[in-house]
Amino acid sequence: MRSSSLGRREFLAASLAAAGTTSAHGATTDLPVVETTKGRLRGMHENGVLVFKGVPYAGPSEGANRFKPPTAAEPWTGVRDAIEYGPQAIQNRDPNSPPGTPVPPSSENCQFLNVWTPAVGDGRKRPVMFYSHGGGFATGSGGFGKNPSHDGSALAKSYDVVVVTHNHRLGLMGYLYLGDLLGEEYAASGITGMLDIVAGLEWVRDNIAIFGGDPGNVMIWGESGGGAKVSTLLAMPGAHGLFHKASIESGPGIRMTPREAAAATAQSLLKELGLAPSQARQLLASSTTPGGQVV
Repeated sequence: MRSSSLGRREFLAASLAAAGTTSAHGATTDLPVVETTKGRLRGMHENGVLVFKGVPYAGPSEGANRFKPPTAAEPWTGVRDAIEYGPQAIQNRDPNSPPGTPVPPSSENCQFLNVWTPAVGDGRKRPVMFYSHGGGFATGSGGFGKNPSHDGSALAKSYDVVVVTHNHRLGLMGYLYLGDLLGEEYAASGITGMLDIVAGLEWVRDNIAIFGGDPGNVMIWGESGGGAKVSTLLAMPGAHGLFHKASIESGPGIRMTPREAAAATAQSLLKELGLAPSQARQLLASSTTPGGQVV
């Protein structure tokens, strides 16, 4: 039974809707609502632009979908609030975080993206900047917390562009190759994190025009590990046609992990967990810790 008390998301939405909408800078405006291919989204005004946070671009990746390509996002009815970031991928805590820094919510189901745009519904076709975060292929997030480098407001406002950031599977959930152990059904298990990003680009192709962006003018870019992800997208046939420009902010990837090395990593993981190769399917039913460990 649902509690009668309001959750944080509901309280924020109700507060913004009451007596008009008060933006982060005190201006009274209406909350923007757009119609995507999966349902209607309600965003917010922030830092002089329109923002839609925590937009699902793929379906659940836990349970039977673990280590598999992303599933399709489920449609919803009514209007979905898009005013808070979605959970980040399961990962270890950042060792550089100051003591007492809260741990962001994390989940296997982390396929959410965020959009910053100067306006919606004005008929404009703005360039789209699709950003992949750093952190190697093991840590990071497309927007949670107070990291100003992952806030697209300044770019959207100053250069009249649409900025998209995203979360995708990392670490074991995104890059553990199990094809040699579990067969053809898991042939793509070593790149599911990258396939998430491709799904995010497909979402941009199908929806970004609603947010004032041009699906025919998309630049992929990223910093550090995000740069390596851009390099990988350049070589992925499934990503061809989904972007038109690319910028690598350090971290270019010339050659990624060969299959033999990826298979050896999976064997090492099983040994660490005390499992024989014949017990590899236990990884599919195991629970996970916030640090991304399988238990």
